[in-house]
Amino acid sequence: MKKNIFKDIIIFAIITLAAGLSLALVNSLTKEPIAIQNEKIIQDSYRSVFKQGKVFANNKEIDEIVDKFPETIKNKNYNFGENGIVIDDILMVTDKTDNLIGHIIKVTTKDGYGGDITLVIGIDTKDTITGIEVLSIDETVGLGMNAKNENFKEQYYNKQINNFTITKTGKQKDQEIDALSGATITSTAFNNAVNSALAINQEIKEIAYE
Repeated sequence: MKKNIFKDIIIFAIITLAAGLSLALVNSLTKEPIAIQNEKIIQDSYRSVFKQGKVFANNKEIDEIVDKFPETIKNKNYNFGENGIVIDDILMVTDKTDNLIGHIIKVTTKDGYGGDITLVIGIDTKDTITGIEVLSIDETVGLGMNAKNENFKEQYYNKQINNFTITKTGKQKDQEIDALSGATITSTAFNNAVNSALAINQEIKEIAYE
């Protein structure tokens, strides 16, 4: 009886070890392809929001401002939400002739209805938004997920506005953005993320355009 129990323990241990090794092997084989695919998605989003951009590069001085966000924002009229905003990255964008044409700002709001929402936002040298891509979102299908739709995002494009506001009664001013139907929380979180990108863009202009 004891021999059978000991034998069963050995067999179970071998099976567990084999399963663990198999899982580790699968993880090691898939980790790099997943990382490559994720990087491709990010790079594609850069090209999407700034179609004229040829080179996207970091800047050490700008990175230092990012690290201290939101303390670096001089204008205190911005609303960064209840749970805050994270500026994930800022890239200087140059065209094929090496001229600086704007910035790409990757930003995450923690106030989405379903969790974090990560955006990639292009802002040109005239302070207008050239495009917005949603990198990560987990909102309600048919409601908050509509933030990915171009007819919502394009409300922000080609306007020299530094602080947008959400309205549920129909926009009447350039700075007003129509909220998504049934998704005010998502709309507000999205808007706060956009405004945070515009806010930090104002702070980095002196470095970028000197």
